[in-house]
Amino acid sequence: MKAVLAETWIGDALRRGARLALLAPVLLALGACTGMYMGVQGERPTSSGALDESVTARVDIHTITPETVHRLRAERDAARELEDARRDARRAQAPQTGHYRYLVAPQDVLNITVWNHPELNNPAGQLSTDLAGRTVKDDGYFFYPYAGRVRAAGRSVDEIRRELASRLTEYLTEPQVDVSVLQYRGRKAFAVGEFDKPGPQAISDVPLRVTDLVTKAGGLTEKADQREAILTRDGVARRIDLYALYHDGDLSQNLLLRDGDVLNVPEQRYNKVFVLGEVAKPQSVLLPYGEYTLSEALSDAGGLNPVTANGGQVYVMRAADSGRPQVWHLNANAPDALVLADRFDLQARDVVFVDAASVTRWSRVINQLLPTVGGAANVRTIAD
Repeated sequence: MKAVLAETWIGDALRRGARLALLAPVLLALGACTGMYMGVQGERPTSSGALDESVTARVDIHTITPETVHRLRAERDAARELEDARRDARRAQAPQTGHYRYLVAPQDVLNITVWNHPELNNPAGQLSTDLAGRTVKDDGYFFYPYAGRVRAAGRSVDEIRRELASRLTEYLTEPQVDVSVLQYRGRKAFAVGEFDKPGPQAISDVPLRVTDLVTKAGGLTEKADQREAILTRDGVARRIDLYALYHDGDLSQNLLLRDGDVLNVPEQRYNKVFVLGEVAKPQSVLLPYGEYTLSEALSDAGGLNPVTANGGQVYVMRAADSGRPQVWHLNANAPDALVLADRFDLQARDVVFVDAASVTRWSRVINQLLPTVGGAANVRTIAD
């Protein structure tokens, strides 16, 4: 009886082994489809020696080599020199504030004084010493005794004073008139986004520039993206680099603000690099100001997973203006890989992906199939 049972068990084992051997190629193929898998090396030839058309039809693939790093750094330095030249040109053309003149706007409140004529300064005979002022109406005019309706909007206080004095001459002898703005309510610039105290700021007879608006709005928050501020004027958006203004002294960014200008400082969270795949801590990393390299991104993510990662399959995926994604491949198993990674600069929205080792994908397929196989075996046992 024991011999019969042993023979039966050995036969079942052999049959299971044969089935497993037949399934091995299928399982290997499924392993490549488990999870996120690139499977693309910088220059992967086909059997004919040409680059795989299924890959090159979708993306442009590059290998991170010393020559590649040198070329990219040379392009970066050339772009910086061009930007420095443009910055110097903007500095030379930066407007001065010597000819600034405030023009009265509707809703401004004017303080008008006619010396030696208190009945004009306080016609209602109020006992209060507070200055009531004259509010410029929506049509741009205000009323003053003996002078009637006087246009104020779009004019300086000197122009308003001269017209008032001219009209009052018909009733007074050499009237001495003084006009000033009591409250600036008609012209505003707006600070929105990552300010400590966002909101409208009045434009007065003192020129209001970008730095003034930032200061009056309480400064920037820690989340502010200083490089990507947007100034919108008359429906046209212009990029303002606050980092260059504050840290590099680029005064061309310190524009004189006008009525209705909106300065929007976005969150820095849009300025990220994503590190995914077989790393210790997959995460998104905020780009610091200055250079940020591939080795720093991998280090901040805890490095490659020593158990599951395929060091020869490290990729940087980058969107391009042409519409074709650019994929940069690094063989991290090479002796000079860390040096190359430390000289490869990342850009905002780059995706760093570390592929899984073949045995890792195989193990994951087996772990997914085992519950199904075990359940089928239990059903067969119950049926028997």
